[in-house]
Amino acid sequence: MKRIIGLGSLAMDIMLQVAELPAEDGFALINNTSTVHGGSAANVITQATRLGAETGFIAQIGDDSVGVQLRDTLRQEGIDVSAMPVKKGGVSLHTNIVVDQRGSKFIMLNMGDCFLDLRPEQIDTDYLCAGDIFYTDLLPKDAALFALKKAKQAGLTTVFNLQLDLGTMQQFGIGADTIFEALEYVDIFAPCRQGLHKLYESTCDIKCIEKYQAQYSGLLVLTLGAEGALGVSPSENARVSAHPVKVVDTTGAGDSFLGAFMYSYLIAGSSLRDALQFSSVAAGLTCTKLGARQSPVLAQVISQL
Repeated sequence: MKRIIGLGSLAMDIMLQVAELPAEDGFALINNTSTVHGGSAANVITQATRLGAETGFIAQIGDDSVGVQLRDTLRQEGIDVSAMPVKKGGVSLHTNIVVDQRGSKFIMLNMGDCFLDLRPEQIDTDYLCAGDIFYTDLLPKDAALFALKKAKQAGLTTVFNLQLDLGTMQQFGIGADTIFEALEYVDIFAPCRQGLHKLYESTCDIKCIEKYQAQYSGLLVLTLGAEGALGVSPSENARVSAHPVKVVDTTGAGDSFLGAFMYSYLIAGSSLRDALQFSSVAAGLTCTKLGARQSPVLAQVISQL
């Protein structure tokens, strides 16, 4: 079994339910508190694990209660977390979301002092290079770029998911130049549609793909929401329709798609078209439940093919 090592975003949403949102200088009683584990990269690796892949994950957390829960949740999924640095006295990335009974909310993002502070020298390169597939969303920048280059040099198949639009990535210090540099070391590029458009300054999928292919030889996998998904490489092209489901929540669908694609295409050895179809089913099933980590197990996907 090939092993996937992921490095990227990991977070927790702390949901605080109240009857009404407080006015300025007001207060509200919390009726219920719940936690939702997320982070796009962690969601991707979770999906691959649920399908049967051997996986590991790298992200820096604190030794606070949030960090402990984040690590333990990944471990319970079967993901190896032995290479995750833990910062003593650190504050792990999390959000506090206050939501009232009408669904109105406000969100407070606490970046903490751990996630973005992961440094290249903290990465266990022996652990990284013992894998077969390396996945990243390029967050945090320096550590992810370092790991991507090391993985490529060690012969791993590398996968880069541009899961945020360019404007948001720039807020994390990642501009187009950094993304183009990263793509020199990438075998499979999976951008969100908006991110691809901004990167190549066009709203036309075909023009963006042509520009990408003029620079790079890697496989480009593009999800198109209700329009399905496509894969384009120098040797083959394939496109599939979206899997028809009753949609409850699309959160995490793209993460599920990519985790399933890595499993099907890189581990199970499926053809490009079959891998895209498999991933479309997985993403569709994720949309039938509320929450970002409602991704299916292998038997559920197979039953819908």
